[in-house]
Amino acid sequence: MSKQTNILQILPANGWVAVYDESGEESAAALVCFALVETLDNGARQQEVRPMSADGKRIAFADEAANFVRVEELSEFEEDEEDEDEEEDAEA
Repeated sequence: MSKQTNILQILPANGWVAVYDESGEESAAALVCFALVETLDNGARQQEVRPMSADGKRIAFADEAANFVRVEELSEFEEDEEDEDEEEDAEA
């Protein structure tokens, strides 16, 4: 039997980003929404919330990208970036 995935509900993701590893550096892309997803796999049902982002002209599950790291609030990601910049300035 094959695995079937259905989106049950879409939730707004304002202020959230998907974080990706770009050759050792982290980059962020705004999330479009979160999706409540139900997967049916050999008769077993599982529900989870998954992040979705724009991929060109379509919307895709952000966590399916090979370089996906995590989901984070944009404000937290920006703070982490500022902390890293300050550390690099102190080392120079």
